[in-house]
Amino acid sequence: MKNRMFLSAIIAIATVGMWSCSQNSGGGVTNVSNQTLKEAITNSTDQVSTAMNDISSSDGYKVITSGNSNLKSADVSATGDEMFSDSITLADVSGVYEYQDSVLNEMQMHWGYGSYMYNHFKMIADTSLFIIKLPESLAVHHPEYCFYKSQRDTDTLVNNFVITTSKYSYKYAFPGDLSYSLESDIAASDTAVGRLDIEWTMGRSDMPYSYASTFTFASGYAVGMQAERTDTTRLYDYNLSDGGQTLYDEMVQWSKDDGTGTYTKVHSLTIGDVKIVHTRIAGSDSLEIYKGGELQQNATVAVVDNSSENDSDAEYTTFCNKYRDYQITFDDSTTVLLSDLLGPTRDTMSQLFSSMHEMKFATHLVNYIAWNVYYRDKMKLDN
Repeated sequence: MKNRMFLSAIIAIATVGMWSCSQNSGGGVTNVSNQTLKEAITNSTDQVSTAMNDISSSDGYKVITSGNSNLKSADVSATGDEMFSDSITLADVSGVYEYQDSVLNEMQMHWGYGSYMYNHFKMIADTSLFIIKLPESLAVHHPEYCFYKSQRDTDTLVNNFVITTSKYSYKYAFPGDLSYSLESDIAASDTAVGRLDIEWTMGRSDMPYSYASTFTFASGYAVGMQAERTDTTRLYDYNLSDGGQTLYDEMVQWSKDDGTGTYTKVHSLTIGDVKIVHTRIAGSDSLEIYKGGELQQNATVAVVDNSSENDSDAEYTTFCNKYRDYQITFDDSTTVLLSDLLGPTRDTMSQLFSSMHEMKFATHLVNYIAWNVYYRDKMKLDN
């Protein structure tokens, strides 16, 4: 994971001269060299807006952004009391489980504090996979009802939401050594919603934190978030693609020179055929804009930055998180703010990418059901 992540960051910077053409929204090929910078940035932002409009109206978007706002994020959960030391594999939880309103029993499970969890899931079939069937309204809007006694009448709900997990591995050793993998296909009312992939590790000496999540929508769009932290580096990357075509990619990397104690910050933003690269190192500040991989000598770009310049802000000093903006001046002396070109699309992107890091759907639905199944079986063996 470490090598793949840093290689991606290096490639993102080193390949600015490799573009020559791109695929347009109609499936044909656009010759970037025949476009002005203004045309290229307008066409590229239009493609992002089209993609986000499609994504935000999909069931997949509801899944990604689901979860009670009071629930902890994946990042916090890994260091909080909700995690417990154990090792759970797909084989430990395999089977087909169906939500039921009636509570068969009540059991106490301990992972740092006393907690009661109701058993709402009944195994109905054997399989080598981990398949969960539950009402869509609970999965998307009220996942907490899956674990505690609901105060609402849910016995008439239909189990029309299916999570098919083909890869599951959870290994955690207190106080923070975590290894986690998940691959799940999601369907609602017999219609594919999308596929979720997560790889997440914490606590290793060479890579204290590494996280990567991707959700591929049924339409073919995919969104991803990657994060890595070491003693000297912080890297975050947010991306949106359509098949093999990158529509949006934003990467911010802070690195520290142990010898001098100085920081280098590289911030790159790619929208279709346009790429902005901002590099700060030892007092120097370089800001360049490319079209089709070619440096635009007669255009300039300026940062409208609302964030502080310290290492702890590395994750959030991004355009997609609405902490910075870019003002582009074209060769005809006209200017435009990137946020104006995208309009409300940036608000949707901000929510989408934040949810990809928190991923409450995985950490507070799939995980909790898996833990419920695992400990229910373990208690039977112990007895």
